[in-house]
Amino acid sequence: MNKLTIIVLNDYCHIQGGASRIAIDEAVCLHQAGVHVIYFGAVEPVCQELQGEKLEVISLEQPELLHADKNPGVMIQGLWNQTAYRRMGTLLDKLDPRFTVVHLHGYTKALTASPVRAAIKRGFRVVCTLHDFFTACPNGAFFDYVESKPCERRGLSFGCIKTNCDKRHYTHKLYRLARATVQKTTGMLPGGVMDYITLSHHSTELLKPYLPVNARYHPLENLIEVKPAPPVDISANETVVAVGRLDIEKGIEVLLKATAIAGIKLTLVGDGPLRPLAEVQQNCHVTGWVSPESVITELGKSRCLIFPSLWYEAYGLVVAEAAARGVPAIVSVISAAAERVVNGIHGWHVRPGDVEDLTRCLILTKNNDRLRPMGQATYDRFWSAPPTRANHTAGLLAIYQTILATQADLLDVA
Repeated sequence: MNKLTIIVLNDYCHIQGGASRIAIDEAVCLHQAGVHVIYFGAVEPVCQELQGEKLEVISLEQPELLHADKNPGVMIQGLWNQTAYRRMGTLLDKLDPRFTVVHLHGYTKALTASPVRAAIKRGFRVVCTLHDFFTACPNGAFFDYVESKPCERRGLSFGCIKTNCDKRHYTHKLYRLARATVQKTTGMLPGGVMDYITLSHHSTELLKPYLPVNARYHPLENLIEVKPAPPVDISANETVVAVGRLDIEKGIEVLLKATAIAGIKLTLVGDGPLRPLAEVQQNCHVTGWVSPESVITELGKSRCLIFPSLWYEAYGLVVAEAAARGVPAIVSVISAAAERVVNGIHGWHVRPGDVEDLTRCLILTKNNDRLRPMGQATYDRFWSAPPTRANHTAGLLAIYQTILATQADLLDVA
């Protein structure tokens, strides 16, 4: 009897950002459910989560683009990873496309789209989780970092090509354009991929014009690793919390100004180029990057989560994690996370980049009589249908079964 095989494609073999965290968590959950899982990554080390489960891991032991200054050859690898292409082909030649799904997560830091082409050329089904916007936008965010605002230009159009929107300089933009062009043509992504796991309605609608007209969309919320516990007594807490990279597009500058005006304590869980700016502000404490378990601990110390992003985001995992503890959220109305916060019920919506609007909402968090019902409503909503490991795994397996049913029909026709 043939067994379902899932090949998880991801740049990193350890947790480095949200996409890697989801890729690893899903691989472990599927393995524990009895699925044959092969984790295919490029950048080591291999994390304990994968090692402890004795998962089958293929690590290419390659550098990432971030280390191009130490290894210039990675610039070529970052456009088209020939090693990944060959290793993927060798792996797939031993597997049956009727019982195998290739699941793509992160690929722009090391893997590239080369293993995707290897799979498509051999008749294997590929499903891509849309963690970001790299399938359409060269910088992966639909965001103009020079203007500090969302970009409305069409990806790879003439307007896109001539515009310096990169957070570094135009040379980086040119490299990103080259990478995106290779991805689209040689890599057959997104044109050759028909199945996509979507995380929010808003991000899906932004990407649809770039994806195949006959693409199939499979909505599935990210799994949340939070143990059931009573809601946090948010009225007893003194600080608000923001989690993530400390960078301009995350709205950190706006947040620092607003919390100073509102006179409220702020904890920033994360790191990034704006950390020095945050650390000189008296009301602000920066933890740096911490473990997933410590993130949940910090959320439990908060009156409210602040998610002031200036760009669209694809999901906003921390908003769901906060909800699991009964912590309401102030979210930028432009972000995908706003879909999970009913304004005035589970927190507040704010205009992106608007210091005055964010200050207004921060002041409202000081009112315990208003805040407590929000926390309870947030908690109740999350736990009414929690994206737990079991529920998420069941959703994944249903998606794979749908994909393979379509695959069987195609093979019968062939």
